[in-house]
Amino acid sequence: MELLVKSFFLSFGVFGRMILPMIAISAVSGIVWGMLSAVTGGYASILSGPITAAFTSLFGIRAALSLMGDHRRPGYQILTLYSILFGIFFIIAKNVAIVIPDFVTAIYTHWKYGEAISLTSFVNTDKLLMSAIGYQELTLQAVVSFAIYVAICVIMVVPLASVARSAGRGAKSAGFFDGAGRSFIPLFCIFSVSIFFQFFFGLLSVLMVSLPIALALVSMLITQSLPDLDHIRILQGLAVSGGLLWLQSWTWAAAALALVKNEKITEQQHSAAATQEVTA
Repeated sequence: MELLVKSFFLSFGVFGRMILPMIAISAVSGIVWGMLSAVTGGYASILSGPITAAFTSLFGIRAALSLMGDHRRPGYQILTLYSILFGIFFIIAKNVAIVIPDFVTAIYTHWKYGEAISLTSFVNTDKLLMSAIGYQELTLQAVVSFAIYVAICVIMVVPLASVARSAGRGAKSAGFFDGAGRSFIPLFCIFSVSIFFQFFFGLLSVLMVSLPIALALVSMLITQSLPDLDHIRILQGLAVSGGLLWLQSWTWAAAALALVKNEKITEQQHSAAATQEVTA
């Protein structure tokens, strides 16, 4: 409960600090990934989203740590390196979260309709048989996929925060899995709520921000004149984008707090162990 409350209040400070960096990161990543996609024939777009998200998360956690007293300047080369590693990791995690429920659903479907379960049956599964899965099964599959993905993310939250802090100049390096699984329950609650609402805010941001901007640019190219801008739509788009950024800021604040909390627990355990050795 303490982590939930502290992260909620800290998230507003992180939100304020991340407005300009998010604009800069979006602009730079768009240019960089656009060039890489042109060179690789579009294959770079597979990595662009997760790696950019990992870089943004590392930067956001550093903003939270800065509000907590860590004022070391970030090393952008280290941030970039770790964002690539964590981006690839989260691509794998997302695929695992999709494959496991699909695998279980396939087993259930074959069992339900009396089909023999074998490796060949999974490769040659009849589409009509799979389409017979009911609404409840599909809902359960989506919920399980979501829970698995959130659980994998939460397990790596403290390692991600540890790496973010190690990216500060003069900081000690951190292992990829340092602190994995710490503060799991409160972080799972925070990330479940945040990621769930991020989906809807992300969808709204596409409909209310990205799509209108794209249509305005097309209109400018065709008519050679500035389009009429709806001020209410602009305010709505800003509100949606702000809500999405705040949801992300909440997770970054929680990650930084979980890192500091678990380091204090580790130090207390080491102190207690040293005291016992001296006493013995």
